[in-house]
Amino acid sequence: MTRVLLIIPPSPDNRHIARFSFQSYESKGNYHLQPKELMAITGCLAEKDEVTFIDGTCDKQSEAEFLSKIDRLDGDIVFFSMSNTVWKSDYRYLHEVKSRLADIPIYVQGDIFLDKDAREFILSECDGVVFYPYMLEVAEMAGARQNGGGPYPGVYTASDQTFFGHHSNRLHHISSGIPRHDIFLKSGYRFPFAKHKKFATVVTTYGCPFVCSYCGSANLPPGIRPTGSILEELRHIEALGVKELWFYDSTFGFYKKETVPLLEEMARRHNFSWSTFTNHQICTPDFLKLMNDAGCHTVILGVDSASEKNLKTFRRNSTLTKLELAIATANDLKMNICADFILGLENETRSDVEKTISYALKLPIDYASFNVIVPTPGTSVSEKLKQQGASIFDLVNFDSLGKAGNIGNKHLSGDEIIALRNRAVKKFYLRPRHLARRLMKTTSFEHFQIQFEEMAAIVGKVR
Repeated sequence: MTRVLLIIPPSPDNRHIARFSFQSYESKGNYHLQPKELMAITGCLAEKDEVTFIDGTCDKQSEAEFLSKIDRLDGDIVFFSMSNTVWKSDYRYLHEVKSRLADIPIYVQGDIFLDKDAREFILSECDGVVFYPYMLEVAEMAGARQNGGGPYPGVYTASDQTFFGHHSNRLHHISSGIPRHDIFLKSGYRFPFAKHKKFATVVTTYGCPFVCSYCGSANLPPGIRPTGSILEELRHIEALGVKELWFYDSTFGFYKKETVPLLEEMARRHNFSWSTFTNHQICTPDFLKLMNDAGCHTVILGVDSASEKNLKTFRRNSTLTKLELAIATANDLKMNICADFILGLENETRSDVEKTISYALKLPIDYASFNVIVPTPGTSVSEKLKQQGASIFDLVNFDSLGKAGNIGNKHLSGDEIIALRNRAVKKFYLRPRHLARRLMKTTSFEHFQIQFEEMAAIVGKVR
């Protein structure tokens, strides 16, 4: 039996910080997502293994409360989540945890470690960096200090190690047991598009097949879970009384050989309500219909910019014609649509940003996520700044909300980009037509509560 400790530290000022391996950020509303990488780790465990989970951010713990819980822990291995967005705070907490659990191997996970300099720096502070949580040999990792410390699948343990192996672009077929969803059903986790407050997170693919150079997900070679494993997981979730799902793939449905049978079986045997990220290039009318028949009520699509030409410089192959067809089809199916936008990309002028905002206002969508450009570790944005003399640790604490400022570009200051973003939020969400659309699509009082709380938080965070 292995005793596993999963730890997420508190966040400064009780901010809703999400710590994922591809990106970290502060919630733009009231939502706080479940930690899908830690969930994946629980799927790698043997049935007899024990898990203790502490989330200082979700539970809004003070430093004293958090450290008091750490002092009472005992185990065989620690997994500690960290964030580029609140790096300084998380790094301090890592030292506090290490000093209290000094004899236990500790592995870290977080987006900052997409950067090679950050990975090499942290190796002196821990036993390894988890970058692919669906292939872990947890019992062997727990014995790292006795058996020489690896190498282990899915873990970076040496500075000369190739981070993703020799076949980083190859499609991976990953196998995992069922995550222990029961320990992640905290009331502090909230999903913004859910129709029910109680929800579970499911992952069908990890990583992304696309190579957009401003996105951290492009660093993670895509891995595919088998349909049978996912269906078994859905039966487990159903037994827990959960009706709402968040399929947290970077691009749901890109491997239709597995996704189509999954959706067909969901339509036949289950009655889940769910949302997901996908790509408009995948969303043919037939595929969207299949998703909708299986219970999907909300799709999140990356628009990013109204300029196809500018997107191509970041290896983002996107056509507005296909995007608009996907949105029209989703509307015909009475689905909700969230569109993501990035403001302040390199070479964008004020006019370019305003065109993107105007485009967002014209689209028949339900939600718009306006994000300011961020030097996410491992992306072309971060690498260019490093080439100009910045250290990776000069680029921490930024996020897409702009709480700690923004890097700006050669045409716009960081403050100007944040001001444009905040103006876009108010313009989009405070339109009477938009409010009427959302009210007409609200399906229950519980759904209304979720929507109202998110709306209030989104507008409340605009400076």
